[in-house]
Amino acid sequence: MVSFLEKRHQFVRNGIDFNKDQCLEIGALVDPILRSQDGKVFYADHLSTDDLKKQFAWDKEFDFDRLVPVNFVWDNHQPFKECVDREFDYVVASHVGEHVPNLIGWIDQISQVLTPNGQLRLVLPDGRYSFDMKRQESRLSDLLATWMRKSYCPETHLVLDFALNKVDDQLVQDMHLRYVQDFDASELPSQFPFHEIMEWGERTLNPKHYEDVHCWVLHLNLFAKFMVTLTQHDILRVACAEWHDIDPPYSYEFMVFMTLEADKEKRVASWQDVYIQTKKKLLKYNQQSQKEIELLHQENAQLKEELHSMYGSSSWRITAPFRAMMQLLKSK
Repeated sequence: MVSFLEKRHQFVRNGIDFNKDQCLEIGALVDPILRSQDGKVFYADHLSTDDLKKQFAWDKEFDFDRLVPVNFVWDNHQPFKECVDREFDYVVASHVGEHVPNLIGWIDQISQVLTPNGQLRLVLPDGRYSFDMKRQESRLSDLLATWMRKSYCPETHLVLDFALNKVDDQLVQDMHLRYVQDFDASELPSQFPFHEIMEWGERTLNPKHYEDVHCWVLHLNLFAKFMVTLTQHDILRVACAEWHDIDPPYSYEFMVFMTLEADKEKRVASWQDVYIQTKKKLLKYNQQSQKEIELLHQENAQLKEELHSMYGSSSWRITAPFRAMMQLLKSK
């Protein structure tokens, strides 16, 4: 059985010619998909290598020996193209986008450092199956608001939403092992006590404070829906070149590969296709779920009829005293 990590590496690395392609991975830390020994591979992060070591000094499990060397520091207050010294054929970011305060601006900034045929390859968690499962799906209005404000730090309401609803990681792992297609996560316990949540929120009132949380709760169908609007109105000028949806119970992350596309009709159509294909998948699942529910109702009705028939039978009435005696003996 191929692990989800192997699948991730297989899909994201596919088609890259490491002998000539200029590659950049953002936020790789200790688990890069692209390895520096593969070829022309570089790494970018929001902090230098030394500053990342300081940031994770508290984490006793952090393997500093595996920390990739940061070649380019992306200061959010600077355009990305001013932080790097070249264009790239491939830019990869795995489980980074959900943390980014201004996701629209982030994608736009990366698209400006791609070669004409270059690709941005994103790996994102499906929020319905991550520790965000209690949260509401992200809204386009929030994405647009952070883009308009050019947010450099996570907004207070997004930090509070994350902290109020985050489910413990171990509980999520257990649920992945016991995969259930449809469940209500609203009653699951949240991880953090209320006083701690309020502290998180209060810290964000300092406009320079960066609270590292999942800002966005997405799944592929929702992401594609947003991208249809954003590309239709020329906010982003990228098309979908390839996509991979979740594959439970083996994988709960989705992947989307973007490429520059000046033709509005083509780029919008590419995202509409993703939206339609993933919508069909959701409808197929919902129809299957409805069939299962109807079958369960039929089985319940049949069982009630059988019980009613049994209770009304002469043998049931005749044996009633014996059952009462047995119940009395059991209670003593």
